[in-house]
Amino acid sequence: MNVQLDELKGVLNAQMRKSEVIANNLANLNSNGFKKDVAFFDILRNQSKSEVEVKVDTDFSQGVFQKTDNPLDVAISGNGFFMIESDHQTTITRNGHFTVDPEGYLKTSANDYVLGWGGRINLSLNGWDVQNIRISKDGDIYADDRLIDQLKIVELDELKDVQKTRNNAFSFKLDNFGSEDTKSVVLQGYLEGSNVNAIDEMISLIEIERQFESTQKVIRTIDETMQKTTNTIGRFR
Repeated sequence: MNVQLDELKGVLNAQMRKSEVIANNLANLNSNGFKKDVAFFDILRNQSKSEVEVKVDTDFSQGVFQKTDNPLDVAISGNGFFMIESDHQTTITRNGHFTVDPEGYLKTSANDYVLGWGGRINLSLNGWDVQNIRISKDGDIYADDRLIDQLKIVELDELKDVQKTRNNAFSFKLDNFGSEDTKSVVLQGYLEGSNVNAIDEMISLIEIERQFESTQKVIRTIDETMQKTTNTIGRFR
C-alpha cells in the first residue's frame, strides 16, 4: 500500500506541475509572440513501481495578427523567427514589438538588439534622426528611402530542441540552425499575439483541479485505512 501511496503522490505532483503550466499560459495571454506550453503525463513503469513524469512541449502555432499601424511593429507570417542578441547570446523570438534606442539601434521591448544580415541594425543614418521607416515583406529595412539592412529571419530544422529563455525569446543549438527563411512574409504595422486560447486553458485548469481534488481524496482514504489498520493491529498485540 505504501507503493500505491507513493505513486499517487507522484500523480499529485504531476497535476500541480501541469496546473503551473496552464497558469503561466493564462498569465501570458496578452504577451506578443508568446507560444503556449502543453503539459502531458508520461507513466514510467518498472518491476517495483510506476513513476509519473510531466513532459512539457511548446506549441509553435501562429497567433492572431493585431494591426497597430506602428512602423516599428513587425509580425512574421510563416515559420520564421527574428534573430536577436541578448546578453551576448544569439536567440530568436516571434515578438516583433521593436523600438529605436538613443544611438539609433533597433531593439526589442526587452532592450535586446535586433539583428540583420549585417549584424546589429542601426537606423540613425550617421546621427540624423530618421523620419520614415519602411519594412518590406522580405524584411528589407529602409530609413528615409535608404536601404539599411534586412531583418535576419531564420527557420530552424527542429523545434523540439528549442528552449524558452526570457521575454518570449528562445535559445537553440547551433547544429539546429536551418537557413535564411525565404518563405515567411514580414508584415509592418502588425504584431503577432499570443497563441493561447483563454477558454481552452480555463477548461483545462478546471479539469486538472478536479483531478487534483480526486487524487487528494484517494490519498486521504488510503491514509485513514492505513491508520485504522495500524490501530487494529495494535489492539491485538
